[in-house]
Amino acid sequence: MYQEVADLPFRRIYGLDFEYSGADGEIPTIVCLVIQDLRSGDISRYWQDDLSAMTTPPFETGEDIALVTYFAPAEVQSLLTLSWEVEASIIDLFAEFRCITNGDPRAGKKSLIGALRFFGLDHLAPEDKDAMRDMILSEGPWTEDQREAILDYCQQDVVALGPLLEAIINQNPWTELRLNQALLRGRYTKAVGFMQHNGVPIDLSLLDSLNTNWEAIKTQLITSVDAQYGVYVEGSFNEALFESYLARESIPWPRLDSGRLSLDRNTFSNMSKHYPLVQPLHELRKTLSGLKLNKLAVGYDGRNRTLLSPFAAKTGRNQPSTTKFVFGSAKWIRGLIKPIDGMALAYCDWSSQEIAIAAALSRDELLWDAYESGDPYIAFAIQAGIAPPGATKETHKDIRNRCKSVVLGTNYGMTSYGVAQAAKIHELEAKSLLQKHRETYRTFWAWADNNKDIGLLGLKLETCFGWTIQAKAGDVKANTFLNWPMQAHGAEMMRLACILAVERAIRLCAPIHDALLLEAPISQIDAEVSRLKACMFEASEAVLGDGRACRVDADIVRYPDRYMDEDGQDMWDQIMRLLKQTEGYPTRFSRDTCARSAEPYLYP
Repeated sequence: MYQEVADLPFRRIYGLDFEYSGADGEIPTIVCLVIQDLRSGDISRYWQDDLSAMTTPPFETGEDIALVTYFAPAEVQSLLTLSWEVEASIIDLFAEFRCITNGDPRAGKKSLIGALRFFGLDHLAPEDKDAMRDMILSEGPWTEDQREAILDYCQQDVVALGPLLEAIINQNPWTELRLNQALLRGRYTKAVGFMQHNGVPIDLSLLDSLNTNWEAIKTQLITSVDAQYGVYVEGSFNEALFESYLARESIPWPRLDSGRLSLDRNTFSNMSKHYPLVQPLHELRKTLSGLKLNKLAVGYDGRNRTLLSPFAAKTGRNQPSTTKFVFGSAKWIRGLIKPIDGMALAYCDWSSQEIAIAAALSRDELLWDAYESGDPYIAFAIQAGIAPPGATKETHKDIRNRCKSVVLGTNYGMTSYGVAQAAKIHELEAKSLLQKHRETYRTFWAWADNNKDIGLLGLKLETCFGWTIQAKAGDVKANTFLNWPMQAHGAEMMRLACILAVERAIRLCAPIHDALLLEAPISQIDAEVSRLKACMFEASEAVLGDGRACRVDADIVRYPDRYMDEDGQDMWDQIMRLLKQTEGYPTRFSRDTCARSAEPYLYP
């Protein structure tokens, strides 16, 4: 049908799309499936009754078969729901459209309709999409006419895949390398489907109790936390009182051009890191303004499942919902994560990932030595002559803290003013420290400045596995190009680790920026952590090159313990005390608090 598609090196190429229904957090209910052979044009349509009776998929599978989709995680979840084991290559046109248009404001929405419009394929865009989705989500029962309408609607999406694939290939012709990069992204979207299907185990009984008593808890929480600040009036944050508090504590808070205090979430988050005194207030504001416990996507089996939104960020990182994903909201809420009886969880993360990436890709040997030392902040202080040889975190704590602000801030283009605020030092000293960093790591800075110049000239930046960004000056902030290589290669590292883990039958619950959440029986958790660490180590070697790799740390939580983020512990303790006062709920939880949780969904 389409020459570029026909020339792809696969025995069969299928376009496919499922329609499904179900509430957030639940395993989807499959409604129908439409498949098109993209070479012959033949179309097959299957209703849910037909599908539920099948033990194998109604199409050929194998390494020489390609499945073409738009946003593959949804299709993978559907395949898992039907218990179909599918071995095939995946080409996810959502990922490919994001890749070739990343940074281009003309791309508009990243939906299938948006992609079709971008390539002038508007005539293939489905009509009445919202109305049809509403009909599907109603979960039936449907009349015969409605069934046909749903199948027709699903078919419209499928018949658009061939022309869209052809347009994407023509936009950026696929060499063997480009095809392999696309297939690698497809393997990741398959891994995302597995992780979304499995989900994160949640203490459902405690979540229900918090939801029931949340309004009363919030009122008491304001009274409790605000006692040390005095910035709330009748339950509302008062900017004037907060300004007075900052003056009393001599905290130099950022301001808007208008002169008013900058009170957005990012500013509060950054300032709370540099001024721990305001951390409880930051958690309170985030809890009150952004947290909607009833929005957390938790199924009846006690699993938090939501779209992980791969490739949504310019760096290619995931961008899951901040209200539906348990790791997306206030940090105390992560205390709801709890393994079920007999199971354990492990949080495995790369140590100082972005510093390792910056050192390896720029080939700055001094910066790599700093990373390998295990403490890149005190290493910088020694290398720059700020601290004597042999200095440690314990002997030169203040110097290390100042240098930490510089080392972390340089990746984001932090100014001397920002460093001064972060390190609580005079701006002149911050300028001196930034200059020391430039003089110490000259090779890194030459590489970083070159990347920034390339981006600002409207030229393409690209990762080792082909994720790109290309934008005109003004379309993105200049510092985006400074940090993009580190963040984007970190995303590549994460994707490759997920691919390796899922393909080796390691049960992943979720990716969290530079970490992975693993689930396994208690008796197997140590061995599974070792296997996952090996995947993460191997992924970092592939990205960093030259035999270099990132260290991996792991924290294990065994039933009946629960996961807890250190930064959220104080707020968690306060909320648990308030919950106890509200309904007599125990502050320390017994081993049966996870009674409503079900067995985890395992990979086929």
